[in-house]
Amino acid sequence: MEEGVEEEQASERGELHFLAALVEELMKALLANGVMSRSQLQAIEAEVSKRVGTDPRLW
Repeated sequence: MEEGVEEEQASERGELHFLAALVEELMKALLANGVMSRSQLQAIEAEVSKRVGTDPRLW
């Protein structure tokens, strides 16, 4: 693989990790502030997990 492609992939992975962490913190804040319930967050987690083919995490 070319060096430029590897650097781009590493950059994209970093962005994805950042976005995933950001979404998790937002979901925690929504739960903590009573904007969404644990069951609502779990439903979102289940739908996302289906789309990406992973097991849902527990909220």
